[in-house]
Amino acid sequence: MTTPDAAWKAPVTAAEDFDRLTAQSIAVLPVGEIRAESLEAYWREWETLGTARNGDVLDVFPPVLLEEIGWLQKGEGYLRLPDGSRWVLASGRLTREDAPDDNAFLGRLHALLMEHQLLRRPHGSARTAVLLDADTLDVRRVFCRECRAWCDLQADAEEADATRPPWED
Repeated sequence: MTTPDAAWKAPVTAAEDFDRLTAQSIAVLPVGEIRAESLEAYWREWETLGTARNGDVLDVFPPVLLEEIGWLQKGEGYLRLPDGSRWVLASGRLTREDAPDDNAFLGRLHALLMEHQLLRRPHGSARTAVLLDADTLDVRRVFCRECRAWCDLQADAEEADATRPPWED
């Protein structure tokens, strides 16, 4: 089994470029659209609705939001921003268990997500927290709802490589 380090450090090949196009076609399949003013505002709304006035975390959300998050998590929906961009959860469209494991781009993306999660501890699963632009799948500009910030997965992997022990085979 290849370690995450080996996957993201490997040179990009022509086959991986083709695999990226395949992954992009997966990411832009027609699915439900959820309009959002911004990615930050969408997740801020979730946080607001999930917190009681006294600061306690709530376990009950409005059904419409539960439906939306279900669409995102299953890859059946995307967030549409006013600029027309479409944003998908990495877990929902790209790194599902049934995704082809021979797709080099998805392998690199998965490795970058693991490095991001390791670097930004405490952090939930990066697969379910990171949103990518469906049209570009640019790993250098993603939004992480766990970090509540825009991130560069490649830079995070390089920082993790420089500051953390290497992955074991």
